[in-house]
Amino acid sequence: MSLPKINYKATLLLFILALINIGFFLKPSVTESANLTQVKDTLQTSRLSFAGRVKSPTAAGSSHVWLYTTGTDEFYSISTVNLHAGDSLTIGSGTYTIVDIIDTDEFTVTPVLASGDADDTDPIYYKSKAQHVITFNTASAIANGYFTVLIPANTTTSTSNNGSPDDSGFDFNDTDYPTDPDITVTANNVTGYTFVTGVATPSSEASCNSLYSTGSYHCFEVHYSGSGAVGTGITITIGSTGGTTTPILPSPNSSHNVGTADSYTFQLRHYDGSNNLIDQTNGKIALIEAVRVTATVDPTITFTIAGVTADTGTYCGVTRTAASVDSTAYSVPFGSLSLNTFADAVQNLTVSTNANYGYVVTAAEDDELGKDGATTPFIADTTCNSGPCTISAEQEWTTATNNGFGYSLQNVDAASISFEYNTGAGTFKARPFANLADTETPQTLFSSSAVADSQNAYVCYRLSVGATQAAGDYENVIIYRATASF
Repeated sequence: MSLPKINYKATLLLFILALINIGFFLKPSVTESANLTQVKDTLQTSRLSFAGRVKSPTAAGSSHVWLYTTGTDEFYSISTVNLHAGDSLTIGSGTYTIVDIIDTDEFTVTPVLASGDADDTDPIYYKSKAQHVITFNTASAIANGYFTVLIPANTTTSTSNNGSPDDSGFDFNDTDYPTDPDITVTANNVTGYTFVTGVATPSSEASCNSLYSTGSYHCFEVHYSGSGAVGTGITITIGSTGGTTTPILPSPNSSHNVGTADSYTFQLRHYDGSNNLIDQTNGKIALIEAVRVTATVDPTITFTIAGVTADTGTYCGVTRTAASVDSTAYSVPFGSLSLNTFADAVQNLTVSTNANYGYVVTAAEDDELGKDGATTPFIADTTCNSGPCTISAEQEWTTATNNGFGYSLQNVDAASISFEYNTGAGTFKARPFANLADTETPQTLFSSSAVADSQNAYVCYRLSVGATQAAGDYENVIIYRATASF
């Protein structure tokens, strides 16, 4: 009996199909992570830290400090533009308070410099500390998982947790870790998420690097129990408002330009209980000098503050003359004042971002204009003509004998502005700045709910003093904060 004839082509095709099916089951498709939405890190303050060096002829027993105007590794604060009277500094190993800023490379302190704190190239630090408040909406319903926030750390891990400002990231600021962990991480319970106390780990620790493979990020991890949900708003807080359990903000980097923010990328990650990464989103933190910005951003954002000089234009209804006050990106020098006469100055604030949910620019002062940076005597904030105007309600201010300090706004092309100088029938309507020393809340100046391309507005400062104002030099700091939501 003859054997049946084999169809070799059909047999080969079936064999290939079988291999394909086996391969499918051995290597299933990979699910890509989603983006968490409306992610932002709102800093309590985003004033850059200061890292400079003592320069000869600074001497022990003196209150006069000279500053190097050339940068070197880790020390790129090369002028006094980010310092002001009342700042607490570490010089050498001692603690001092700034009394006066003399010029761009000289200032005075109290008490006088101790022996060992006045040597050439001794470090000068101002440690800016800010609580992080990270808010976002979830993208996936993950039961019993955890969130991790990765904050940029110094690329040199040996100095990323030494309690001094770093030029390439945030210093962890917990030098006795892990013996006595200090940095706090908390989250608010919401439906589907019951959180336990979080854990903060510096970038130098293996427990941070082994799971996240970061190398240059500090790790802040908070676990939860519950079913999870999609689109739930979560708030994670890192550090305290007092600064004792809070990372230190970076000092300027080697490419820093005064008046332009240094940007840092942070990461927000969502893991399941088996340490599988489910969702992830990156954002930016932007830091600038004393007239500065906090910005939580999509990877592209710019915020600039520009002075107005040598100009005869009209701002907030006031036409500038040759005698007008010229501002810079970081100062508004009113100079000598005439009694019961308005002095006016202008700065131009500009924001660009591709954050889907836009931005908000807020402003506040550290305190009223104090003599030599002190709290008293001071030039009071304006109450306008007869209002009184408040930090949230403008009034007409056209009578110079109603002394004080305040501001108005003129919109150029911002999507939304809180008020303008000519609101209603006004010719110069004004408000006082929110006063942080009185625990007042920074107020919104202008904003957008969508992406923005070079949206800007003018801030018009106005100052008037009377005959009873004590003679002397007065100063304060205006803090601008820009927060983007994406």
